Amino acid sequence: MARLIYVPVMHSSVEMGSAEAAYKAAFVARFGEGKWQERSDEFNAIWDAIASAINALDLNSATLKLYQDSLPLCGKELALIRDLAAQGSQNHRFLAALVDKGAILIGTESPALLLEEYRLLQSAERAPEQAATLLRQRDEFIARRIDATLGEGETGLLFMGALHQVAPLLPPRIRVEYLVVRGR
Repeated sequence: MARLIYVPVMHSSVEMGSAEAAYKAAFVARFGEGKWQERSDEFNAIWDAIASAINALDLNSATLKLYQDSLPLCGKELALIRDLAAQGSQNHRFLAALVDKGAILIGTESPALLLEEYRLLQSAERAPEQAATLLRQRDEFIARRIDATLGEGETGLLFMGALHQVAPLLPPRIRVEYLVVRGR
């Protein structure tokens, strides 16, 4: 049996790429710089708690596989996470630290589906049904990817945003557990 630990995540503004500056400016204009800093501090505290909870599991890095929301299967996965880590993404800093300890980073998503979602988000004509269908297609791809790469006796960490529903799509040979994060 394989084990998959589901880690619910929130995406940071750093992970928005070129849209980050506009997002921050709109947030600050509406709520103020103080609220932005408060939100950033809360976000960092959440990631500290996630890292502590995972470290407390004392997982074997030699058999640990890492799966990340929005990380395309492209052959440049490590460079992508290191780039986002350097830009300040707590999520990606933690992934990079786990890789440095011997964990294996797995390209998790279909580049074509991610590109389709990006185009849909940019479109004025996007419909909720389209977004839901695309999210389901992404989740199906992610589940197939995990099934194909997570072997018997191995443990995976799946870092996924709240809207995803990957766990019900996984085969019974993969036991899914949810990370319990305790606040300070």
